[in-house]
Amino acid sequence: MLQINTGKLFARGMGRTNQLRGVLYSNLELCYGYDVATAAGTLRETDGMRGNRAIVYEIEERIEQAEVGPGFLISHTIGPFLTDFAALATFGLRAIVSPDPAVVDRLTSKAPGLASYDPPSKFIRRYFDERIALQEVEIAPFKELVDQLLALDRRHFLGAMRAIRTFVTALHRMRDDLALAYTLLVSAVESLAQEFDGYTTNWKDVDERKRIPVDRALAKASKRTGSAVREAILGSEHASLARRYRAFVLHHVDRDYFRAPDLIGGAAIARHELGEALRQAYVLRSRYVHNVRQLPDAITLSDSDRETAEVDRRPVLSFQGLVRLTHHVITAFVASGPTTTHEPYDYAREQAGVVTVPLAPEMWVGMPLMNAKQARQRLEGHLEQLVPVLMNTPNATVTDLRPIFPDMERLAKSCAKLERCQLLTLYALFARLLPKHDRSAKLDVLIEQHMDLIGAPSSEALIARTIFGMLEGWSIDVHREALDKYFAARVKPSGLQAPRILEAAMCLALAERFRVARRYEEAREWIGLAVEVCPGHEAIRDLEERFSYRKRVDWQTALMPRLALPRTVKHKRGPSAIGDSSSEP
Repeated sequence: MLQINTGKLFARGMGRTNQLRGVLYSNLELCYGYDVATAAGTLRETDGMRGNRAIVYEIEERIEQAEVGPGFLISHTIGPFLTDFAALATFGLRAIVSPDPAVVDRLTSKAPGLASYDPPSKFIRRYFDERIALQEVEIAPFKELVDQLLALDRRHFLGAMRAIRTFVTALHRMRDDLALAYTLLVSAVESLAQEFDGYTTNWKDVDERKRIPVDRALAKASKRTGSAVREAILGSEHASLARRYRAFVLHHVDRDYFRAPDLIGGAAIARHELGEALRQAYVLRSRYVHNVRQLPDAITLSDSDRETAEVDRRPVLSFQGLVRLTHHVITAFVASGPTTTHEPYDYAREQAGVVTVPLAPEMWVGMPLMNAKQARQRLEGHLEQLVPVLMNTPNATVTDLRPIFPDMERLAKSCAKLERCQLLTLYALFARLLPKHDRSAKLDVLIEQHMDLIGAPSSEALIARTIFGMLEGWSIDVHREALDKYFAARVKPSGLQAPRILEAAMCLALAERFRVARRYEEAREWIGLAVEVCPGHEAIRDLEERFSYRKRVDWQTALMPRLALPRTVKHKRGPSAIGDSSSEP
């Protein structure tokens, strides 16, 4: 929100402004009479005595000129700005700043926390002190940091803010879980490395367990052949994340890092120790992520001055060392990132309080079809509407698809096989609800021409045959294989996803075929899978509990009565119903 508020992302210029004010809490003691005024807002002291931890935060909210149309934004309110600026102030002023006073009290308390017998202030200098008197000379560097951050292009700004928030979250976890805090500090920079390092894998980066045997196998090959093989391997080889983390940190550590004025002689990390210390930091991060392993005792023994500890003769970053290093790298990334003065950008989904949710099918399933790639989505949307109708859900309707019949006809003639199958399956499912005179003669002809395609085993054919009761055209083994492939492919980009009830119905339909074939154990297995596909559905559990090899698995009556009893179906054109059809599904 802070960069959006600068107006540099606006495409239509400034619309309105609001003067917002809120309260933050901190262990900072501001210089009385010297406000911390930045491009992202201003911090003001509440009184000269600071008997409480409250400080005032003020910002001028800027809102882009509204587009022509209904609705307009009055204000985001102060909440999202408080949250963002609190993280930025914690990072930039090296103190605890939060909209919640309890957070400040908890982190600055001298009492031991859940993570250690010592409070966080024993592991890291300054941040967790009970009171921090902010010096006037510290204000200018913070203002410069804010200016540099807001000047970044949007992509680098978002990356930097993610890293800063992760850094602050790590500080907040110091009283709860030291290993988690350590992991988050590593992850703060790792997130930047993975997105912005531009790292290119070379042959030496390949794991030696793979590299050495390949080198031996290519020893007698020509140089050209060897290079071609190695390049082919590198094309699919991912650089080690640990190596990229180390390279990114070392790239942003300059000579000033070892000459900072507040370093304590004998306690700061040496340059020759840094590479190995970074390697060990990533090892500790991975051990926690994958095995929830705790940190070595040498790190959890509080000593807020030393930046390294020794574990198995190797230098390992202490919390003080890791915090200072992470802070330096993020700051260097912000200072060296590309900047823009004006960058029109669609930030709508990045505003506070904005969430993305899928629209109901009735909002889009009947829209004009622009290309055949939309066929799968339209088929899924139609199934989402059709299943409640088949279940006799009150007021359930399906959107009238007749207006897009011409689009379906045009696309089905020239598209790829998969899209053609999806388009014609969509038409067949909807046309079954219509009287014959309302159907499309051209699409009916296409179905006849491509019957071998749309009837062959596939997820689309499986769904259609289950609804139409035409599964007997396949052998049981083909039926089972089609259902196995459906579940394997449903999460893939080209896979089809049916509503859960329909998925359970497909399992029960196969179970019934196994029962008829006297393959009772397989019947029980697929009924059990139907229960697990749609957990908590009483009718399906009842079918499982009452299963008998002598009794039909009547899933139609249990789940979709419209398939058992012919009934009328209502259609909907846009927001209103278009009438009833006496045709049965």
